[in-house]
Amino acid sequence: MAAPEKERATDLAPKDLAPKERRAATAGDKTLTKGLQLLEALSEWESSRGISELAHELSLTKSNVHRLLQTLSRCGYVTQEASTERYLLTSRLWQVARRGRPYDALRRLARPVLRDLVEETSESVLLCVLENDELVPVDQVETHYPVRVFFSIGQSFPIDRVVMMGKALTALQLVALASRPQMEARLAVRKVEKQLQKSAGFVELELAKLAEVRKNGFAMSKGEWIDGANAVAVPVTDAAHNLIGVLSCFGPAERLSDARLRKIQRMLALGAQELSRRLCA
Repeated sequence: MAAPEKERATDLAPKDLAPKERRAATAGDKTLTKGLQLLEALSEWESSRGISELAHELSLTKSNVHRLLQTLSRCGYVTQEASTERYLLTSRLWQVARRGRPYDALRRLARPVLRDLVEETSESVLLCVLENDELVPVDQVETHYPVRVFFSIGQSFPIDRVVMMGKALTALQLVALASRPQMEARLAVRKVEKQLQKSAGFVELELAKLAEVRKNGFAMSKGEWIDGANAVAVPVTDAAHNLIGVLSCFGPAERLSDARLRKIQRMLALGAQELSRRLCA
């Protein structure tokens, strides 16, 4: 049976459309091209950029650039600095790219280990990798409990900054920082000290925590990052003991008591060993 005329029209190439429809399609193509060029221009600079300089670089009118930036801002790809009214990229484009193929091979190796750990612990388990100074969640298996804590896959967060209105570094960040040389770790903790406006003693306390992580091979957090949520994390290393990633189990404090966290820590350590074996095989 022939498709209705209205449905068939969606399969027509631009050259087959009526002049008015062809002009609309061409305009849409040009708008998309300009938007992509604008994203590329913003990505080439670490600092924010103004409408005038972007318009000059791309040979566009300022009003055209402004409209494109407003659209990209509404979609979450661009943000405007309040102090300068200049524009810069958000992390959304990076997040979208990370959801694709970069970590497919790692996820295939890790997923069975994560599933086994969730079955053993009954809590959510997360695997992060370290990219420069950021932790990137690459895979997660969630608990069956209706009350849970979860991370957005691909949405990175810095190892040297407290996020989500937290009060201190989480177990994931502590494990990552513990893998760094002492001088780098101290500089990172000083950033956190300034961010949280803590006293000078804060740095030494956090460095003592990192020393314990290096000694014991795990870190715990109890409500420091999110009120009412506890977590334990262990390193995943290669044959030379270099950090590959961080394995973490987390959930509501009412389910994760100190004794429960200790038990889960031992399970995670075994899981990290198995994951290291798979990665280094």
